[in-house]
Amino acid sequence: MIIFLKPMILASFTTILAIYILRPFAVNIKLLDFPSGRKQHEGNIPLIGGISIFLGLIVSILMSPADLNDFNYFIVASLILLIIGVIDDHSNMAVSYRLIFQFIAATIMVTAGGQSIESIGDLFGYGEVTLNEWSMIISILAVITGINAVNMTDGIHGLAGGSSLVSFLAICILAINSTSQISLLISLLFCAVLPIFLINNLCIGIPSNKRIFLGDAGSMFIGLSLTWVLFDFSQGEGRSFSPALALWLFAFPLIEMASSVLRRVSNGISPFKPDSSHLHHLLLKLGISEKKTLIILIIFSTMMAVIGVLCEWYGAPEYLMFIIFLAIFMAYFFTGKLVLKKVNKLNQKYD
Repeated sequence: MIIFLKPMILASFTTILAIYILRPFAVNIKLLDFPSGRKQHEGNIPLIGGISIFLGLIVSILMSPADLNDFNYFIVASLILLIIGVIDDHSNMAVSYRLIFQFIAATIMVTAGGQSIESIGDLFGYGEVTLNEWSMIISILAVITGINAVNMTDGIHGLAGGSSLVSFLAICILAINSTSQISLLISLLFCAVLPIFLINNLCIGIPSNKRIFLGDAGSMFIGLSLTWVLFDFSQGEGRSFSPALALWLFAFPLIEMASSVLRRVSNGISPFKPDSSHLHHLLLKLGISEKKTLIILIIFSTMMAVIGVLCEWYGAPEYLMFIIFLAIFMAYFFTGKLVLKKVNKLNQKYD
């Protein structure tokens, strides 16, 4: 653990420096998030969080004693998403183009990077299920899902960054003795840079006019990184935890995305069409403050990670972990529908 301390300090310092340097630059080129119908924040906010944490990680990786060749494909895939994300943040890229580049980054990760899902474990109680020839396509789809899941949670201050920090912390606890030093370093570096971002996103001890956002560049980069380390630690003979636990460590973004897609499809709406019916939006419409909404959802994310970790440590069967996960997902989905119904009634009442 001590050998990772210097890279973590360097990553934090680089992220702080990048935020300081990039803020005026973002204002000059209008890399800003402007208030609109779905975006109720005050002022024009620089979309530099993702670039800053990327620079924090990359500078630290380049200066670490690790073999840089081991990080080649992680850096390439991440850089593709970062560039596309910045373009999207600045000029609103079409969803189809964004998905094409996500597919390219995911393919690089799965093929050249060697991070794929070979087995989904004993999810059904009949023994381990290996994917064989389906491994590549399912892995690519899982990466794209992970990228967009984190992106969908980036709806209120601190939510995407906070829930991702919970995931990376849990991963580090479980994989601290892992032989996969590459993914462990990536996870630890995120534990170092995400708090820096959250301080500047939630304006903890700094003026509100200094707030920054992740942007699509940041949320996609985090989503790719989370799927990378979850694949690495949950697969192979030397895995640090079971594939079933990976679901629990990524629970909040995954459940929120699945709920949103299911709701949209059931209402005849495109699953890619953004709306204001995510649970965090609905809680705000019920009059719950943004701070309390954030706390509620971070507690949910933390509880899912803790329950998953305890199940893993105490040897709960994977199929049982999967069944409980599905039950919580259904409860989350129907809770969202009930809250949406209540919000619609309130809207009708005041119309």
